[in-house]
Amino acid sequence: MNRIKNISKVLGLILSVSVLSACTSPGVDNKDVSGTITPASNDGSSIAGAATDAETSGEGASNEDAASNSETTDVADSDNVSEKGSDQSASAATEATIYRDPISNQEPVKDGYLNIVFLGDEQFLTGESEGNTIPDLMTNRFDYTNIYNLAIKDTTGAIPRSQTSTKPSDYKEPNFTAMAHVLAGDIKADTFSSFLGTDGVAACNKIDVKTVDYYVIGYGYHDYYNGIESTNENNPEDEHTLHGAIVTGIKTLQEVSPNAQFIVCSPYYCRFFDENGKDIGDAFSVTKGLNTLAVYANETVLAADQCTNTLKLPAISGTLFDLNGHTYTQYLESDGLTMNLKGRRIYTDALARVIKYHLGFIGEEEANTTITIADYN
Repeated sequence: MNRIKNISKVLGLILSVSVLSACTSPGVDNKDVSGTITPASNDGSSIAGAATDAETSGEGASNEDAASNSETTDVADSDNVSEKGSDQSASAATEATIYRDPISNQEPVKDGYLNIVFLGDEQFLTGESEGNTIPDLMTNRFDYTNIYNLAIKDTTGAIPRSQTSTKPSDYKEPNFTAMAHVLAGDIKADTFSSFLGTDGVAACNKIDVKTVDYYVIGYGYHDYYNGIESTNENNPEDEHTLHGAIVTGIKTLQEVSPNAQFIVCSPYYCRFFDENGKDIGDAFSVTKGLNTLAVYANETVLAADQCTNTLKLPAISGTLFDLNGHTYTQYLESDGLTMNLKGRRIYTDALARVIKYHLGFIGEEEANTTITIADYN
């Protein structure tokens, strides 16, 4: 009889050890935020007009978050939990809803997500029907992203000459400064519903400007095409010019998004053809009455230099990626203006590098190394 009792004790001890081992085995964390960024699957977190509700759930937490939260939310299974233990468990559960930033300790807004708002023309809309616009592709460059694409076809950075007042009620077109006022709450998004569409209006109303990490700003081509002045030397904040509109729009957004960074993207290199298909020149040689596209591109960079908390993507320079007079047929569609899918992928990688460098994921040498189209062939 004693022998049976001893065997039972041994079996009980073995079972106890097995259970304890199962409970205390460490989880595997494949995320090394100090050196690399694991591409996120395109699971709908890209928002062409509206963000996901992931930020209100626990699904977006990193593995480190899960491990950290598990330390504070463990609750005993016993029915005999003391009243004091219950209070501690409730407190821990409340603490678990506070996300530790899974992107980087350097991210300005510690809400657990990288929130990026795109403002610009159709360069951020090309590929929309296939779901591979530049904003769409950005969702695969970082984990835990909310992307808001507020780009509008044929839009300019500057306000038209006919608009003499800059009161919010007097904006009739959704140029950059007008959209800045929309996000700042000075103009209702519905005002531009015919330009933004239903999804765009919904996105404007959903964005929490206090948690925006990056505004990506891409204007200039239509300012050039429509012969709008690139700058006013006597008034660097003149909204009737591309330079002044970018400066003014950024300052307007900084009032409501004081922790955000602004990435100003210049127009990229392109070629021009006449009605007979004859090549008549490129962004450095063809004017529409005032200056070349290259001059407008330079003004966007100069405008960025005039503002605080700004980063730059000088897309026309050929330094970040090798779109130029020798490679444009590989980057652009036959019209010489529209980026093809490969071009958009490279542009997205260059843009992601700007952010990675700012967050400290990569060094200066890698950030400034030219991406070549040959790498993508």
